[in-house]
Amino acid sequence: MIRDAERTRIAGAALPAMADMVGTWSWDIAADRMHADDVAGSLFGADLDRLAKGAPLRVFAACIHPDDRDAVIARMQQGAAQGGSFVAEFRVRDADGRTLWVLSRARYERDRHGRPARAHGILVDMTGSALSDTAYGHCVDAQPDCPLEQAAEACIAAREALAAADRPFLLRIVDMLLLELGREIGKGLRRAYLRRLS
Repeated sequence: MIRDAERTRIAGAALPAMADMVGTWSWDIAADRMHADDVAGSLFGADLDRLAKGAPLRVFAACIHPDDRDAVIARMQQGAAQGGSFVAEFRVRDADGRTLWVLSRARYERDRHGRPARAHGILVDMTGSALSDTAYGHCVDAQPDCPLEQAAEACIAAREALAAADRPFLLRIVDMLLLELGREIGKGLRRAYLRRLS
């Protein structure tokens, strides 16, 4: 996770100005405990101490914009039941009450008996990007055979390993890569949506 001062320095030096926040989250589905790093927690406007200890899905759901909430939660529950990948763009309300657009990219896993087990994902702040100018259904299908989707899957796994190894500098590098991957995946989804409209 990128702390505020580090994020500001990195964003000024290496990232475009539009969306400069990427956070990670995980969900123990069987126990209904969600955890988020400080960035994801801030985007959701949630109590960071509570999220560090784990909170039920309803705590996250309360932070999703009311117009998007049911569709996003239904899609998360579908992902939990079926496993696989999830990509959604939707609105959240942060701690200051502002509406932000986020892109969530996650991977759902089942246990050896095929039951829902866990999910791990990233949350990218897309506010102010061209992607967030027009709502397009908010919940969209992931394309697991897409090279960018495969790269995101690998980066999520790498980030989890680096967090366990306590390597903050390498985490910052992976966070920047995840941010750019999230943007590119989002742009691709928007282009696909616009092609379907024409």
